[in-house]
Amino acid sequence: MSKFYDVLVDDIQDIETLPLLHTCDAFTLRKILEDMKLVPQLCDVFCLDLLYTYYGIPSYRSNYKLATTNPAFHMICIILDADSLTGLHKAFPFDSGAFEKRPEMKEEYFHPQQKIIDFELESSIGSAKKVIKTFYETNQNYLSQKPKLTKEFSQFDFEALSYKNLIQQKANSSIDDRSSSIEMIFNESIPLNSNTVKQLIIPNVFKDDEKVMEIIKTNFNIQNPIGYDTFRGSPIESFGLIRSEYFKYLDN
Repeated sequence: MSKFYDVLVDDIQDIETLPLLHTCDAFTLRKILEDMKLVPQLCDVFCLDLLYTYYGIPSYRSNYKLATTNPAFHMICIILDADSLTGLHKAFPFDSGAFEKRPEMKEEYFHPQQKIIDFELESSIGSAKKVIKTFYETNQNYLSQKPKLTKEFSQFDFEALSYKNLIQQKANSSIDDRSSSIEMIFNESIPLNSNTVKQLIIPNVFKDDEKVMEIIKTNFNIQNPIGYDTFRGSPIESFGLIRSEYFKYLDN
């Protein structure tokens, strides 16, 4: 396994499994609901058809920056049951795309010869728990992004020390929390049904739409999806609302 994975704590018995999160806009969701599955798409980092999720934290942001009231741009978060899914292909302790495409991330926290494979995790939910146990101690610290190391690293554990510096950074930066959100990547489609989908976070305007609600109730047996208010603005502005509602869901 990778040098990063080799130094992780093994004792994870007290770490409960968190959901996997897949976030998209409503235009994409309509296609997803027609197929009733999440389908891998060509990834320009690994040059494979892959499907990306985050472990425990909804961290995806829309790239669309203009203000809009077009409902096709509204953001949706699908909360998936991690234990019911198969086809996990790769896992990393941070956003692999940012590592490969954001020079400032690598320049500030990593050696220029370090590669993404130096940080690859075992393809299992257990590997995500090991990251949390090692660098955060508890799920709650991970969710609130408050690192708390549970072991000492050798000065030769360059990967672990780089990651520690990355998640502990406090200064203003162009690097957001995707740098500390565990990435779980699938190479197979994820079927969507009442077993794999635990809940949906959708705009309240969709909760008021009979057509949308009929699809959700019929396919997922979800009578009351989580809602949030929308307004004229960039879709990225919905990120905080979605995360807030997700944390309320976990508390309940």
